[in-house]
Amino acid sequence: MSDGGGARVTARAASLLAALLLAGCGGGGSSSSAEWSGPPPPSADGTVSVESFVAYASKVSADWERSAAMAAAEFLRLDRRAAQGTIITGSASAEGGGPQKVVVTLYGLPDDSVRAERWTLSFVPDDGTFRLTSARRAQRCQPGRGHQRFSAEPCV
Repeated sequence: MSDGGGARVTARAASLLAALLLAGCGGGGSSSSAEWSGPPPPSADGTVSVESFVAYASKVSADWERSAAMAAAEFLRLDRRAAQGTIITGSASAEGGGPQKVVVTLYGLPDDSVRAERWTLSFVPDDGTFRLTSARRAQRCQPGRGHQRFSAEPCV
């Protein structure tokens, strides 16, 4: 644990997380054929609609719903992403209840313009699960292809 109550997940742990998602984490899976294909494109300011994911989550009963970090991995479909590394940090209140924020940074992307993506996701506890309330995407451009800070601005 870091000093801010957050947890850091290495690329190897992120791969394990993705494998657990694929495996359904044992029991608790749903027989529903609902499938989440990934987040919709962000708006110009980086916000991403979460309505379709909330609707999807309401149709399934899965282990990932009981963890904000696992729900973030499902929302982003980390099991289908290509990146050299993934860092997942989470923060919650001192007792672990209440709203939680999860920040997922993907770096070393196979893109000639975008070097890294940072997703900031907010969740609230909801009857034993975590419900996604907001999502924002920012990107850092490759050198010579635009801004070098995380921003919603496009890369060249």
